[in-house]
Amino acid sequence: MPRFRFDAFAARLIPRLLLSAAILGASLTPEAKAEPHPRQSVTVLAVNNGQEVLVDLGDQARAVRLACVQAPLAQQQPWARLASEQLQRELPVNSEVILELRARDVYGRLVARLLIEDNDVAQPLLRQGAVFAYDGYLGRCDDLPYVDLEAQAKNASRGIWRVKGGLERPWDLIEASGGMLTP
Repeated sequence: MPRFRFDAFAARLIPRLLLSAAILGASLTPEAKAEPHPRQSVTVLAVNNGQEVLVDLGDQARAVRLACVQAPLAQQQPWARLASEQLQRELPVNSEVILELRARDVYGRLVARLLIEDNDVAQPLLRQGAVFAYDGYLGRCDDLPYVDLEAQAKNASRGIWRVKGGLERPWDLIEASGGMLTP
């Protein structure tokens, strides 16, 4: 699985990430800030794609990227559509979920696990082969069973793992595009 590489792009992003962390800290409740992975109840407003949802966080609509997974890109049909549909089934609009904050990404999104009654909504996506396990630049995914769930889907040829020769990894497409494609 790819890891974050320090390069000129990363050097430009570090100040933005530090500023983002300060802004993010201001939007969480004091109780949420005290936890190692702060948790807060939010309401799902929309599913944007197979890895991103819009939630109501303190009367603000905020984009949340699911932590440690990568959905197929919009250019990778029908897989991107199937991932989005699967996430919509897991997260109906107006459902109350727990947001477990992991980070904030370079696009300004919160990066988090979303839980319904302590069930991680990303796990069924991985089991069905709708998304890839991906720690990317976060490197904060070791406490999650995502790689094992992905391996089970791959061994059973589910979803994206049915593609003969394998579906090109979205992060490879993004890198090859010189950043023109976005997750």
